[in-house]
This record gives sequence, C-alpha cells and structure tokens, in this order.
Amino acid sequence: MKYYCRMRNFLILLFIALIGHVATAQVISNSPYSSYGIGELGGMDHPAFIGVGNANIAFIDSVNLNFYNPASYSRLSKGQPLFSLGVSSRISNFSEGNESYTSTLNSVQHFAFGLSFKNRFGMAFGLKPFSRTGYSFTNSVAVDSDSLKYTYSGTGGINEVFGGLSADIIHRDSTKWGVGANLGYLFGASTNTRSSVLINTSSVTGGVETRDVRARSFHYEFGTYFEHKFSKEHSLLLSATYTPKQELNAFFDNGRYYANNIELPSGYDTLFQISDSAGKITAVPIMALGFKYTWNRSRKDVKSTRLNSQVDILASYTMENWEDFRLPFDTLGTTYLNSTKISFGVQYIPETEFINNKSLTKYYERIRYRAGFYTNTLPYQTNGMQVTDFGTTFGLGLPIAIQGSVSSINLGFATGKRGISDGQSLSERYYGINLGISIAPGGDRWFVKRKLN
Repeated sequence: MKYYCRMRNFLILLFIALIGHVATAQVISNSPYSSYGIGELGGMDHPAFIGVGNANIAFIDSVNLNFYNPASYSRLSKGQPLFSLGVSSRISNFSEGNESYTSTLNSVQHFAFGLSFKNRFGMAFGLKPFSRTGYSFTNSVAVDSDSLKYTYSGTGGINEVFGGLSADIIHRDSTKWGVGANLGYLFGASTNTRSSVLINTSSVTGGVETRDVRARSFHYEFGTYFEHKFSKEHSLLLSATYTPKQELNAFFDNGRYYANNIELPSGYDTLFQISDSAGKITAVPIMALGFKYTWNRSRKDVKSTRLNSQVDILASYTMENWEDFRLPFDTLGTTYLNSTKISFGVQYIPETEFINNKSLTKYYERIRYRAGFYTNTLPYQTNGMQVTDFGTTFGLGLPIAIQGSVSSINLGFATGKRGISDGQSLSERYYGINLGISIAPGGDRWFVKRKLN
C-alpha cells in the first residue's frame, strides 16, 4: 500500500513538472512546413498508435488511453486509472535541388490521465500540443551589384490542456455504443522572424521583422464508437470524431526594426510596431471515420498450452477542410488546400490472457506486434502541386504484468517522405522513434472501497 501511495505522489509531481516543461521549454517542430499559418497541427506521433499507421480513432481498448477519440474513456479497465506519457524523436533529412541538411527533434508528445467508473462512464485530462512551429531557412535576392540574404525562422507552438468525458449509451456484452467530448483550453505563441543583410559585406547591419500569434481560447471536439460482437471470435468496431469549425481568440504582435547588428535585439531601432491586436483564428473543421475488425481464436501450441490470440485490422479516413482556415494577421495571402489522410494497420497479440496465464506463456507471446502505413495530402502546395506524405510504421506493446497491472511500454517507429514529385523542390525524408509509458495500479487498486473485518 505504501508503494502505491509513493507512486501516486511521484506521478502527480511528474505531471506538474511536465506541464511546465511542455508549456515553456521544448522545441516541438523542425519542419519548414510549420512556417505556414500557426504551424503544423497536432503533436508528434503517439507511441502506441503510430505502430498501426496512426489509425488512432478506432484503436479503442482497455489498456491504452486514447484522447483522439473521447468516446473511448469508458472502455478503460475498471478500477485501474491510467497515466500515459509519450516522448517522440524524429530525424529529418531535407533536400532541395543539390542542397540538403539533417536535423533532429525530441519532444514530449503528451501527458494524460484517464479512468472509467460506474461501469459505463469514463473521463480523462491532460496536456498535448495543438500546433507546432520550428524552422530556419535562407534565400538570396540580387540587388544591383550585391545580394540580400533573407533568413526565415520560427519557434514555439500552441498547447492544449484538455478534459474529457464519455458515456456508453448501450452497454451490453455483445453491443456497445459510446459517445464523448473533449473540452480544452489553448495557450502559447508562435513566433516568426525574417531578417535581411547584404551578402558581399562583412556588416551585420540589416532589417528584422517579427510576427507573433498568441492563442487564448477554448476548443472542443466530439467522438463516438459502435461495437458489435458477432460471436466469441469476431467483432467489428466503427468510430467517428468531429471537430467543428471554431473561432479561436488570439492576439497579434508585429514589428519591423533596423539593426546595426541583427544578432542583438536590444539594439534594434523600431520602424513600425503593433502590439496586442485582438482577432479570431478560424480553426480547421476535421472529420474522421474508422473501423477495427477483431478476430479472436483459441488454439494449442506444440506444448499443448492453450493460447488466446487476437488479430486487429484497423483503418481510418480523415478530412480537414483547410479552405475554411482564416488567419486575419496573415498578410501573405497564403492559399491552403483541403487535405485527407488514409491510415491502415494490423495488430497481433499471441496471448491476450497473459495475466491469468503468466506462468504458462513466454514473454514474446504477451507482446503486441503492430505494423501499418499512411498516406496524406497536406494543405500546402509547391510549384502548383499539393504536398504529400507517405510513411510505413511498426511498433511493439510491451506489457508489464505485476500484480494484475495493465501497465505497458509502447515503442513506435516510422519512416516516410514528404514533398512533391518533381525531384527539385523541398522534400523531407524522416525517421521517427516514439516511446510511451502507461502506468496503472496492480492488484491493490486505487479507487476500490475497502472494508475492515
């Protein structure tokens, strides 16, 4: 009992520390594509769901906290609250024509807590990125006998503290239908900077322009699922999520400066400045549909040990209506295109009853094996062509079976490419490594009423 009390206190302190870290310290993007709008939406890949191609809205089970579909919270293991932490790394190689460079990125993907209660209800809360900005690139423009070197850079991002609630409207052994919603609060800032200096001189005198977008607004989303078991072996789960078009409160800062040394902001001379200009960002409406087909089978291996294996086939289709996106502070007149995403994945579990059959199974029979792929059209265009993103993924779910706990470690890996097919424009080849930890109590459950004899 003392062990679990210490664990609870430790996790609370860790949660508070991570909120401060995610909100203020980390760099959460390294992509030139994040220079558009308020940056790239979403965080890095979730360690559990990337293994099945990011078909996340249909990945509903009792041991993974799925905040992408808020209807899933009621499906968590009864009496076992779940702490979930995700950390992601990405190595990217960018190339354009004959030039290329490599960058790396490490960030906290999420920190969240969830539990189910009263048999058919569930709740969750946590912290996750809403958008991310991080880039740096240069180009040159000829001016008379010299050239101007422009440097473009961006940092920051918008985070979301969220809370969600779900309920099963139908809760039977063979059929379940649940609904849920997340309500979040957005905060943070995206900073974009452009500087210019003459190339053929040793001077660092030049001009600087900064643009900051700060969000302070509520944000909400809905989810649902329907699952039916046709028999002990076969079941089908259908899911959907919807994020409506929303007007987000934001503030805008814009400044232009002359500098004897563009590397020393304290010496800037102000040419033009606007501060705390209020406005509304029209957020992108998003609709996602998914399914999960599950095949359970019981068989005997060569040692006559009975194994209860399971195969999950998952897929999802996501539509983002970027034509509705509006950023009133954007004077560049950027055109965005509607985007879609198709995800597909497979999960195989050799032994689903490993907690009860722990002494009869080997560890590799308890691991969850995952593989998948995804293909996206992104809202950006280059040379009149829409940017695409294709990736292949695999992952492992490593259970930690201690006193009946549903704790686990999730590893997810992805490799993919973003760009267009002309062979000369900007393209990105990336490799992602994602680590997730889910912590739940064991046999001494936290929220179980105890009686003294």
